[in-house]
Parts: sequence; structure tokens; C-alpha cells
Amino acid sequence: MRAREIMTRSVVTVRSDTTVQHAAALLSEHGITSVPVLDEDDRVIGILSEVDVIRNRMPHDPRSHLRPETHQRPDPGHLVRDVMNNIVICLGENADIADLAALMLDNNLRAIPIVDGAHLVGIVSRRDLLRTLIRDDDLVRAEVVQRLDDFAGEGARWKVAVDEGVVRIAGHFDDASQRESVMALARTVPGVLRVQTDRHRL
Repeated sequence: MRAREIMTRSVVTVRSDTTVQHAAALLSEHGITSVPVLDEDDRVIGILSEVDVIRNRMPHDPRSHLRPETHQRPDPGHLVRDVMNNIVICLGENADIADLAALMLDNNLRAIPIVDGAHLVGIVSRRDLLRTLIRDDDLVRAEVVQRLDDFAGEGARWKVAVDEGVVRIAGHFDDASQRESVMALARTVPGVLRVQTDRHRL
């Protein structure tokens, strides 16, 4: 499965001179956890997360403390460029979502911008990845059948069953190469967790 198949194409973005308050309002309004920061040529130059917005911005309630604060709180910054993360991991549209998910987990990222060259074309969030795990089995089966029909002609010889994302393909394969091709095609369908083949009919 590729990034282009699951990414969100209508991406909420901000500029580096956007106020943090306005960026926070966008995050809240759209129910998202981060936004890419673009320059005047629409190239990704940073990313702003909820953590960046919240950091050093929550004042203590004096009613909760016996003694008043004695240290000076750091200026949290008023523009996006003051608080955004300048190091951004971007991937292309053809990125394998398994690699994308590994990058998210290894780097504790909530979203990864998807680019074509230097320009933003989409974004993949953790929520987008989760959606691939909860697709209806009937929808998954229909897409697998369609791809096999495109590969071998309508009414292909294989029978397909899907149970909780596990695809079983039964029927005759001409050789090991054809079997591997069929399994690879099935794996490209969003929602497929594993593919099994069986020479017997389902």
C-alpha cells in the first residue's frame, strides 16, 4: 500500500508568519494534531504540532500554589516560526505505508507530509493509518477481486475471502511467480493485513 492511497489531500497549512493563536485555532477547528508550515513557494519548511503550541504557554494558577512563582517564564513566541519544528521528515507519494508507519513510531511523529519534489501534495496522520486497519471486509474483498480481474481478466479463476483483514485466495496458479504476483496485488489494497493462498476452493 502506498502513501498516495491513504493520504489526506486537502491539507490544512500555515505560514511561518502566522500567529500561534491562529494556528492553535486551526488545529482545534479541524481536529488535527499538526500542520505543515509552507514558504511563499508552497515548499514545506517546518511542522507545527499541538506540543509546540502548548509548550511554555500554560500559566500556573496562583490558587494552586502556596508560594508565588519566583522565576521568569520564558517567552513562548508569538509567531509560528518562533515555535515550529524546522526538521521535517517528508516522503513521496509512492512511499510504502509500512515504512511510513515505522518512521512515525521511531521518531514519535503524529503526521508526515507527502511531497512531489519540494511541493506538498498531502499528509498522512496516525488516524489515516488507523483507518486502513478498520476497513469493512466486504469493501476489501471487492477491491482485491477487482485488482485480480484487472490482472488476469474479468472472472479470474481465483476465489477470494476476507476475514478481519486477512485475505485468502483459492484456486489454481500457473507457477510460483504468478502466485507471488497475485499475493503482491492483494497486499496493495488498503485494509489488507495478511494474504494467504490455498489450492482448494473456498
